[in-house]
Amino acid sequence: MRDSSKGVEQRRNRRKFIKGVGAVGVLGLAGCSGNGGGDGGGGGGGGGGGGGAGTQTATGTPSATPPDAETVLTYWTLFGGGDGVVMKSIIDKFNKEQPLGESVGIRRQRVPWDQYYDKLYTSMTGGAAPDMAIMHGSYLRRYGDVLTNYKPLIDFKLEDEYLSTYVDFVTIDGNINALPLDFHPAGIYYNKDIFEEAGLDPESPPKNWDEFKSAGDTIASKTDNDVYAPTPYMDGVGAYRAWSSWVKQAGGQIFNEQHEPVFNNEAGRKMTKLYWRMTGEMNWTQQSSSENWANQRFQNGNLAMVSNGTWYVNVMRELEDFNWGFFKPFVAPNRTQKKAWADGHTIVLPRNPDRSDKKTQLAAEAAHWITTQNPEWGSEAGHLPAARQIHESGALESSPIYDKTLSKFLEMAKNDAYFFHPQVPSGNPNNANWWNWLIDVWAHNTEPEPAIESGMKTIKNAIK
Repeated sequence: MRDSSKGVEQRRNRRKFIKGVGAVGVLGLAGCSGNGGGDGGGGGGGGGGGGGAGTQTATGTPSATPPDAETVLTYWTLFGGGDGVVMKSIIDKFNKEQPLGESVGIRRQRVPWDQYYDKLYTSMTGGAAPDMAIMHGSYLRRYGDVLTNYKPLIDFKLEDEYLSTYVDFVTIDGNINALPLDFHPAGIYYNKDIFEEAGLDPESPPKNWDEFKSAGDTIASKTDNDVYAPTPYMDGVGAYRAWSSWVKQAGGQIFNEQHEPVFNNEAGRKMTKLYWRMTGEMNWTQQSSSENWANQRFQNGNLAMVSNGTWYVNVMRELEDFNWGFFKPFVAPNRTQKKAWADGHTIVLPRNPDRSDKKTQLAAEAAHWITTQNPEWGSEAGHLPAARQIHESGALESSPIYDKTLSKFLEMAKNDAYFFHPQVPSGNPNNANWWNWLIDVWAHNTEPEPAIESGMKTIKNAIK
């Protein structure tokens, strides 16, 4: 196997950097990922950062001093890392500019992702809910009974303020369960130096299965690096993002219109077997299910490609001398359509019997301001904002990450490429138990056929 001096030096730099900041420091750079990241990109949430000290309590981790205002709106988030910093700056701006008047301020609290929804649900059912809260779109149906309908609180049409796809995303059974903040889809990040080391053009990443397979085989044969991982964190939900994208690209269904799992179809079985083959006969990647294994390998310069969401861009930007790129995930074998997984952040108004109508109205207006007046949520945090005026402002095109990631995510949005994390009426679509069977297949702990049937059974039981 060939190992260029540049590739050796690159990996040496990666190891030096990671040793210097420590494993916790590197993982803490993540923003919206979960299992070592920050928020919940369609799942994630929990990593470091997010600004501000504070002792964790049952009602969140205070990370912003309550402003000197007559009405203080409490606002729960789960953002850490890069997007946590951006959200903190947005709320600081609100409290400085006072768009709803001098008497209204926001107190932001961050709760780690792995505790967030349990604590939020407890607060809502216990009569101690925050005035506003971040909620993934995948939970809007499940929590619908404890959310305030925005419809009587807003004096605008959703489609006038937000792109049409986002309108459908937050409208559940005729109710406006949330105001949309963003989409956070997933794609494939890659190490350009490994591509160059293998003799590949680092500026021409794969666009289809044949190119993806050829590049992977070349990297496997000409370097000592692992080729690909479906998630940095070796978590089930992360593995689902890549797998479901490929299933959809091959024409398969994941859930039917009744929200029942139907992925034990031809495409679902084929992509499950592909996971097995990648760490087996294809000899692309090690058979590991260790938490954060691929995250460490990728950041250390020993993994060529990894699937992840919008939030990962700020992890990449923080790494010194890391020569990375990004490409659309349309690389499934037997592709019949271009589809990519996505979820989205929204702002909900949890029901609280002790909150006045006036305060509920102010919370709705504050949520509208947060979701429409802050282009930095796209240009800096890396997500796809929902607001029309942000897309029309030119702010995204002037972002330093536009060419790297945003332009590609936007192109997929314009071409209607996204399908969404399931909005099931019960059960938790981000529960590790729903999707860990994919990691078991990847690590050769369970063969594909029994694994997929086990996954079907688990999810059917969860949503009964």
